[in-house]
Amino acid sequence: MESNIQKSFQNGPFSDTVSYKSDKGEISLVYPCYVKHGKYEIYDLKGNLFRKSETYSSVEQAEQRIKALLS
Repeated sequence: MESNIQKSFQNGPFSDTVSYKSDKGEISLVYPCYVKHGKYEIYDLKGNLFRKSETYSSVEQAEQRIKALLS
């Protein structure tokens, strides 16, 4: 991730969440649920960077999209 993008981690009972923040906005990356083993989901928390949520098969794909949106 770019140095101007701040990351913060939160451990949840069923999945983990990482928040990414820059001057452009804030995005939450939700890891797949430990029970369902789904996809990685990103949510626009602040900045109206995209609509609703997006899903990805890998954390690398999700982080690449986050980097593009917040850089």
